[in-house]
Amino acid sequence: MSVRLRVVSLLALVLWGAGCATLTFDPTQLRRLDARVKTLEGRLVSLEREAAPIAPVVNRVRAAVALVWGTYTFADEAGRPLRHVLNEAGEPIADPQGVPLVDVEGTGAVAVTNYSGTAFLVGPNGELLTNRHIAEPWWEDETSEPLLTAGLQPVFIRLRAFFPDSSEAIPIEVIRVDAEQDMALVRTTGRTPAAEPLRLHPRPEELEDGQPVLLIGYPTGLDALLAKIEDSEWKTLQAETGPCSYATVEWLVQNRRLRPTITGGYLWEVLPHILVYDARTRGGGSGGPLLDRQGRVVGVNAAYLPEFAGGNFGVPIPFGQRLLTGGGLAANAPTRETPELLAGGKAVEEKPITACSVERTARGRR
Repeated sequence: MSVRLRVVSLLALVLWGAGCATLTFDPTQLRRLDARVKTLEGRLVSLEREAAPIAPVVNRVRAAVALVWGTYTFADEAGRPLRHVLNEAGEPIADPQGVPLVDVEGTGAVAVTNYSGTAFLVGPNGELLTNRHIAEPWWEDETSEPLLTAGLQPVFIRLRAFFPDSSEAIPIEVIRVDAEQDMALVRTTGRTPAAEPLRLHPRPEELEDGQPVLLIGYPTGLDALLAKIEDSEWKTLQAETGPCSYATVEWLVQNRRLRPTITGGYLWEVLPHILVYDARTRGGGSGGPLLDRQGRVVGVNAAYLPEFAGGNFGVPIPFGQRLLTGGGLAANAPTRETPELLAGGKAVEEKPITACSVERTARGRR
């Protein structure tokens, strides 16, 4: 129903409610009624403009939001990676808490950490924005600190982006990071994605408390993606790849099962260094774009309160704009993957020492 038709209907209701025995109005009544009609018409037009862009926005931006998959380990100055320590029977050894023992002199498989996150296209040459804790997963990470203190250096075995409309992974490299904010600029290598880059909000200083927002990403990592597949596919996937591995992601992409999750909510606090909103997210959604209803990026999802679904946090987009124009810090090594650390690059030789997600709560990494 058009705006004009709805206004006419409302006018009919007004006349009916007033009693239609007579249609005689004095000029003052007519002016007041005309003013009310114009006010109602204006409100309806505003509501239509607000609601109409949602479907086109979702369809347009989804293709530009990538799942980031990272696999990394630590190596000494000689380039020897951490490996699992084996007992006499050739089995990995763990401490009383079940944590595998690893050492550069170990004789087992390379000990790696797998994780996933989100990034989104912002430039014509494959530039993407994400969180710094996705581009550098050891940044402000208490579990990595002892290894760094011991002189070991992080090494990427894989650092790749998967886009919904592509069946292949694209390696990415880290370009720049913010010194303090959880923001990083990365770029695809070897190939430029076909998706259209997202638009950044041109006037983020105009954002207001209470305005609606959309959040897009891959919260819970692979869990939300696996929950969408049929039981028969799940059994096949379990048998072929296991519950959480690089091969799992490849299967999802090749079978066109990679679709980001979209949640909606409201922006409740707009501060110079942080945005607070109630669009839901979890670990894996880090690095996803926070959009207004016109599809313009206003922030980058970064953290959440685990006990309160209404308290999620993002980095305002001006920090990302600064990285795009050469601000921030040039990324330190490693900035690219070195898959040759895994003999033959076979996933079966990997023995992850942590789970598949990297989470950042409002209190820090966990």
